[in-house]
Amino acid sequence: MTTVKGLTRGLLTLAAATACLTALPAAHAAATVAAQDKPKQITLGDLDPRVDAKTVGAPYDPCALGWGAFPAKVRPETDKKPRLRAPSATDVFRTGCRYDNGELPKNTDPNGKIKNFFALVVWAKPGEMKTAQADQPNSQPHTFGGKAGLIISGTNKTSKEPLCTGIIPLANGTAAIAITNGRFGIDTCSVVKHVGEVIAGKTP
Repeated sequence: MTTVKGLTRGLLTLAAATACLTALPAAHAAATVAAQDKPKQITLGDLDPRVDAKTVGAPYDPCALGWGAFPAKVRPETDKKPRLRAPSATDVFRTGCRYDNGELPKNTDPNGKIKNFFALVVWAKPGEMKTAQADQPNSQPHTFGGKAGLIISGTNKTSKEPLCTGIIPLANGTAAIAITNGRFGIDTCSVVKHVGEVIAGKTP
């Protein structure tokens, strides 16, 4: 299945947070969060102290949000634990978590198309992630629970599926969400906004 690349410094180079939640992709602040190479993933319960939210001083835990932070339509039927996402040297976040509810082809056709749904939810330290609209091409202002932020709509360059990234400046650092959605008939940015509202409500 398509994997998420590192939110890199160019766009949310958390798009250039899901070519990204390819790194939240270079072409599109989320195109760096879109899915391409294999990120370091750590199953919950086996947290790496170098990237754990508490250890890095994050005001919220991206993994602790859980699927309850997402609209009911995109939640898995059975609980799928999110995976801690360890940042690489080029990532612009300190802790992150990947949520995956993609659908494999329903037959054995090797050419069957995977329908992706994955999200990368991250926290960056103050100054690590660009939050000004002028610095994020194609971004639009959006208010998340009273917090002024940005929304960036685009396409995952790898899977050609809808990609949306949300960037939310906090009192301490920045939250970002990058979602690729080729599975559910719901506006991808509406899912980002929904998750962003939850994060905004949990953070100063």
